[in-house]
Amino acid sequence: MQTVLALAEKLMPRLANDFQRKLLTATIQSILDAPNPLRLNNFSSSFRELFRHVLVELAPDHEVTATSWFVPDERNDGRVTRAQKVNYVVHAGLDPVYVEDELGIDVSAERKALLKTIDQLNKFTHVNEDSFGSSPEDVERQACAVCEALQSFLDCADEARKLLCGRVEEQVNDDVVSEVISETILTLDEIASHHCIDEVYVHQIEVTSMDHAKIHFTAYGSVGVELQWGSNSDVRRDDGVVVRDSYPLTCNFTSKVGSPEELDVVVDSMCVDTSAWWDNYYDEGEPS
Repeated sequence: MQTVLALAEKLMPRLANDFQRKLLTATIQSILDAPNPLRLNNFSSSFRELFRHVLVELAPDHEVTATSWFVPDERNDGRVTRAQKVNYVVHAGLDPVYVEDELGIDVSAERKALLKTIDQLNKFTHVNEDSFGSSPEDVERQACAVCEALQSFLDCADEARKLLCGRVEEQVNDDVVSEVISETILTLDEIASHHCIDEVYVHQIEVTSMDHAKIHFTAYGSVGVELQWGSNSDVRRDDGVVVRDSYPLTCNFTSKVGSPEELDVVVDSMCVDTSAWWDNYYDEGEPS
């Protein structure tokens, strides 16, 4: 059972809240109850509920029905299906054609694998002669399969967001540079009487949220600056000081799901973190 425990441990940080983590822990405890001939049945029932809670949390019905791609399924009385929830978790309101053609993600394959796993859980949830008293080998194989399926599903959603960041990377870089150049950076004004920007780097772009209408991005980077105390003539007379330094910056963007590569900078979202300078300033100012 060590493999199952390792897979469960890997899943823990991927779950949305403390209740889901407690449910996973209790589910794993069920399967460790070796003398109980119902341990696979109990495990399957609990894990199916975990799947349900994951889908409810990551794909609320009102968000799914608000997407442009949602079509009511008459066979399900128009209610949101599990398959549609799976789609939403992976790509939210993005057009499935864009996801497949531009991001290169085969959502249908991931969806089929996950739904097949849920069907397997349903099979073992019902106590029948062929599912009662399963062998240790069958128990471990089934438990590993469903843990891996949930992990793969969440990985697929992460991969979609990573690829989306790749698609907008160049635009984010250009927009961050433009924003830094055009804005008055108050945190730098508070440090020195004059400053100028030497260089701007974007190190990472993250999709912070996606829903039926918008995608929210955060760019993390750094800005290299020249800080000057005193006028230019003061500096020439050695009465002023010029220092070069670098500080972390963040900037937020949004885009519409219908045009995900067209970005808008969120007003007043750019932040240059100069706390390190102030930390050093007060440390150096302390009496020995």
